Amino acid sequence: MFQLFLVPFLYHLEYSDENLFLQGIRHIQMEPVWGGVEDTAAHLRGICALGLVRMNYSDVMNELADLLADPKPEARVAAAKAIAYTGNPQGVPLLRLKTRIGDQAPQVISECFSALLQLAPADSLAIVAGFLFDPKEQICELAALTLGESRLEEAFDHLRNCWEQTRNVELRRTLLLAIGMLRQDKAIDFLISLVAQKKDIDAKDAIAALAIYREDRELWQRVDRASEQRTNQLGL
Repeated sequence: MFQLFLVPFLYHLEYSDENLFLQGIRHIQMEPVWGGVEDTAAHLRGICALGLVRMNYSDVMNELADLLADPKPEARVAAAKAIAYTGNPQGVPLLRLKTRIGDQAPQVISECFSALLQLAPADSLAIVAGFLFDPKEQICELAALTLGESRLEEAFDHLRNCWEQTRNVELRRTLLLAIGMLRQDKAIDFLISLVAQKKDIDAKDAIAALAIYREDRELWQRVDRASEQRTNQLGL
């Protein structure tokens, strides 16, 4: 138990005893809380997962598969991060399965999306994009933001197509933000065209999405010109 208490410190020191990390990734520590007891070792299990990945433990995928089914969301998130950390495409089926069966904690699915796009971007792009039309709005938004963070060139068409098809106001706003996050010329051109030509709510959402470029004076001058063009067209 003394060694397990030191695991976070040992991890940062690049400690390489696989037995310690194996003990930690399987460790459950029930402690009293209001109304009962609770497992408080989820964070420890996540650190141990990363430790095993870093030392190239030969059976790490089996350990991560188990952790991906851990009762605690924090541990499942850590499992997805650790699978991405392996850099090994063998982790892709685990992540795909997890996204398909879902999770009560949305952050777990979000981390799986990110890991998929890191390990196999070409093969996973369509999978993640498919969740833009999930019945659960939160999952749609997480898929959109993950695609935006990926900065993959092909993500733009998926995000734009979803924006054009959905009537959900909040989702449309998130999709435009994700488009802005791509930091691609065609994505920026699209947002600026909305500022210049579209109805009030779309123009406002596009400007909000472009706000991440506030420090880019040249780009923001384009936004100002687009706003002026729209004002002139409306005769305001």
